[in-house]
Amino acid sequence: MKRYLFVILLCICSMCRIMAQGTISGKVVDENKHPLPYVSVVLQHVQDSSYVNGVTTDAEGVFRLPVQSDKEYALLVSYIGYTTVRKTCKAGNVGTIVMKEDAVMLEEVSVVASRIRHNANGYTVNLHSSEILKGKQSADALVFLPGITKEDDSYKINGLLVSEIYVDGMKLTNIDELKNLPADMIEQVKVNYLAGSNQNAALTGGTINISLRQPPQGGYYGALTGGATFYPDYGFSNENVGGVIRYRYKNLNVYDNLSLNFNQQEETAGQTVWSQSTDLRTQIDEETKYRGHNINNRLSLTQQINEKHSLGASYYVATNRLKTSSLTADGQENAIRSAIEGKDNYLDQEATLKYTSKLSRKGTTLDITGDYFNRQSDNRTGYSYGDNTSDVSEDESSLDMYKLSVDVTDLRSQKLVWKYGASVHYIVSDYHPAIGASNQTDRFQTSQTATTTKGLTPLAYVSAMGQIWKINYSVGVNWQLNEIKYKTLDDGIESSDTQWGINPTVQLMMPLDKKGEYMLMLNYKRTLEDIPYAAISSTVRWSDPYNYTVGNPDLKAPTADMLIAGASLWRNLLNLTAVYSHTKDNIYWETRQSAGAPDVFYTIPVNLPSADFYGVGAELNLNPVKPWRMKASGRLEIHPEDVTLDGIYYGKTRLRQYYAIYNTFAFNHGWGGMLNLMFEPTFKTYDRTYHTVYNVGGQVYKMLCKDKLQLTFMFNAFGDRRKYDRYANGNKVTYDFTTPVQYVGVSFIWRFSGGKQVNVNAIESGLQNFKEIKDVIR
Repeated sequence: MKRYLFVILLCICSMCRIMAQGTISGKVVDENKHPLPYVSVVLQHVQDSSYVNGVTTDAEGVFRLPVQSDKEYALLVSYIGYTTVRKTCKAGNVGTIVMKEDAVMLEEVSVVASRIRHNANGYTVNLHSSEILKGKQSADALVFLPGITKEDDSYKINGLLVSEIYVDGMKLTNIDELKNLPADMIEQVKVNYLAGSNQNAALTGGTINISLRQPPQGGYYGALTGGATFYPDYGFSNENVGGVIRYRYKNLNVYDNLSLNFNQQEETAGQTVWSQSTDLRTQIDEETKYRGHNINNRLSLTQQINEKHSLGASYYVATNRLKTSSLTADGQENAIRSAIEGKDNYLDQEATLKYTSKLSRKGTTLDITGDYFNRQSDNRTGYSYGDNTSDVSEDESSLDMYKLSVDVTDLRSQKLVWKYGASVHYIVSDYHPAIGASNQTDRFQTSQTATTTKGLTPLAYVSAMGQIWKINYSVGVNWQLNEIKYKTLDDGIESSDTQWGINPTVQLMMPLDKKGEYMLMLNYKRTLEDIPYAAISSTVRWSDPYNYTVGNPDLKAPTADMLIAGASLWRNLLNLTAVYSHTKDNIYWETRQSAGAPDVFYTIPVNLPSADFYGVGAELNLNPVKPWRMKASGRLEIHPEDVTLDGIYYGKTRLRQYYAIYNTFAFNHGWGGMLNLMFEPTFKTYDRTYHTVYNVGGQVYKMLCKDKLQLTFMFNAFGDRRKYDRYANGNKVTYDFTTPVQYVGVSFIWRFSGGKQVNVNAIESGLQNFKEIKDVIR
């Protein structure tokens, strides 16, 4: 009997304890009653101010914290640029908390590092009212964030190419969308050092997720942009106009980004072919003119059906028409003149549909996404060489990519989140050369073989993110299969290849002190590259009468193991990184000499057996004086070589260095500017030597009309373009871009806003990557 009474008493006590559990909830807004997302909300014990729990507000400014109903707590609400709110409370709804702007803080130049929250995947930075955004487009502002650099118009994180960039959940198909987006629209940026397990195993480098700010005057906001660039050698080019808008009406969210660009660029170059066996040198001068235009537009719509369900759709379209004229002449007395004139047209379209459902109060969500990408292109090229003989080639190609994914995010607790799901990716690529093309000479080889390439990539993954002791972790694994089929339509011959892999990802972060000023990170990832469908085609592309590229149907998808270690010191004042990578079947563009014409050289992609890469980097973030912020970064890469190409063994250890200094200035009365410097010394890789390049450029801007109008003067002061050497069959081929780097330009931004604000979710769109695997030399 006593035993039964004890059990009943224990149950009653347990029920009382459960009933004593409660929640503190509320909503945070600014003085204009606009919700504030990403605000830090912390609970402390009243007696000793010790930490109890903490969260950040959601997109609607709402927060919820589990507490004991019979206890009293101190609630601290803090946000960069606002005065911290402190209040005593118990379980229940504390209502609406109004935050006031901190005038003293807004007048000071706050250090970016103090805005950063680190986790196992990377970091999140709040850029509300940040000085680094002023006067810039988003494409320029990102380089001032820790670990991010921009090299050859591509972003890198810790020296690795960025895999994907998102804006409000929309994956960018074209980086020009960032060039058309004023940076002061950014509220927050999340930087992941490596792609996650839920993403394609081919994605090695990290991702950048940009969240746009809430409309300052409600309902809608946006900007109109325009500009042009003047080059002393040939006049105006890069004329552009565009606009971006975010609009909300009731439960509907609308985003549109439109740009129109005109291209009238001209390039001059010199090419030297040195036969080392005969010591004969041939000098070739080249002049290339580009004339064309492109239009890009993205429209995204999201309908919040109710609190648990939302449906979104996004459509991206881009069209490009380009005419290219390349004239060359050798340096001999009876110079042989030749020309290549091409017309290229392409149309890209991408449509995305996404359904999101909240499955539980804990925050478990289900995402079902379908995506379709299509590229249609046609090319017509005319060739002439010497005695008026000419060739003409024409071709059409198409690419269709389909993807379906299902993802579940399961929030088990505040210290553990599970994510799992699956996807399937299907690709069809067709190439059709024109039958009636004219061929009067054997010099210009062109492909006459129609081909079809098909690929299938299923993927399944599971990952977990949480905290054990002081260590924040994110671990996951995916299984991916790459199946590719290549068929020549003339004879019906078909080849196929299948690769699969189990690819783990482990990311760890540990703070070394309670304030978070010092921390260590360690990341590991195994990758399986995409099917190289863009590099196996038989398509022949001539860049000039002496050089062309051709695909290789025998390519395999590379695999790699990557390890990254890093340290953040004094709140990102100094960041240190170290990288190691081992790659199998890495794709490299080998240079070869044409058998039919000894003065013609071509590059073809080949798989290298293996390649190792070591790298170390350092980054310094300084605020020397109030108007000036500077980021200086340097990177050293070590590339041991052990491979034979074209009968030549390469076994040396190569070094590659890269240095950059980014400066931003914000003065009184709406004046500001930017000055950037980059330097890359000469380096060698297998059969190529890339000579030193450097560049110094920037901009000066002025805000007018209560900061609605921005006028910007852009310039490139001095620098040196790329020069590189290639070696093939005893010949040294040197190509030197000689067009001066100097230019000046002007641009304007007109900002607008208004309406009534309503908060809804945004759609993640553009799931697929159109990946061109090509020989990059500039």
